[in-house]
Amino acid sequence: MRPPAALRTPAVRQFALFAVIGLANTAVYYVVYASLNVWLPYLAAHVVGYAVSVVGSFLLNSWITLRTRPTWRAFARYPLSGVANVVGSGLLLHLAVSRLGMDENLAALAAGLLVTPLSFLLARWAITSGAAATRRSASRLPPGEEPVREGASRE
Repeated sequence: MRPPAALRTPAVRQFALFAVIGLANTAVYYVVYASLNVWLPYLAAHVVGYAVSVVGSFLLNSWITLRTRPTWRAFARYPLSGVANVVGSGLLLHLAVSRLGMDENLAALAAGLLVTPLSFLLARWAITSGAAATRRSASRLPPGEEPVREGASRE
């Protein structure tokens, strides 16, 4: 039995992959954090674990979710989706607990689920607009000059 046509659209496929990659990155963060916390103070382990998970999330979402080549421009914009996630879920969590009287643990799950579509849209914008900007700048080169690939030098 095939899912309805609306569930087979590229955006739905991308959102599902984004969610799966997010769950995998949560596991990566925790493994890195727990492993480093044996030798490092917990906040240092947290920063390294978070950095590893953001880089992994960016690369996987670029290659797998959006099927595009990662660029430095996109990488610079990508953390905006994480900021929106933290701020948005924090706001929803606060409102759910203080105004609606929800259980704190249930409210945290609900807030995270509700803000995920916004995080997805921002991540997709960051990755696709960064790649598009890189292509545009390469197309404006003087005749005969080769474009520089991300990470390459013009020696």
